[in-house]
Amino acid sequence: MASRLLARASLTEAALRDRLERRGYQPETAARAVTRCRELGYVSDERLAFDRARTLRLRGAGSLRIADDLRARGLPEGLIAAAVEASLEGEREVSWARRVLDRAGEPRGARAWRLLASRGFVEEVIEELLGDPG
Repeated sequence: MASRLLARASLTEAALRDRLERRGYQPETAARAVTRCRELGYVSDERLAFDRARTLRLRGAGSLRIADDLRARGLPEGLIAAAVEASLEGEREVSWARRVLDRAGEPRGARAWRLLASRGFVEEVIEELLGDPG
């Protein structure tokens, strides 16, 4: 059952355990299944965090949105911070924000601010790229 759940979507270890329990498995059985899946490399919170952060970054998400997504999956803050940092791939976040604007046809002013803010870029990055909103 665990392998079928993981074939549908990447899950955290806790989410896999919860889904198994909701399907009627005893907590101990679910925990053993998760442990075995981890040993076999089928589930890894670290891999999920890093892969998800990279995917979101490539889709134009800023650090705030990436962190919120990973936090909603129940991942620990230390892992979230590491995954967000790794998603930058050695570049500054302002470079990623610039790419978002380029793909959007280089909007200006308030429209550019709203776009970047809605994508989860921090205010300091937006201000560095676009200047003061006032």
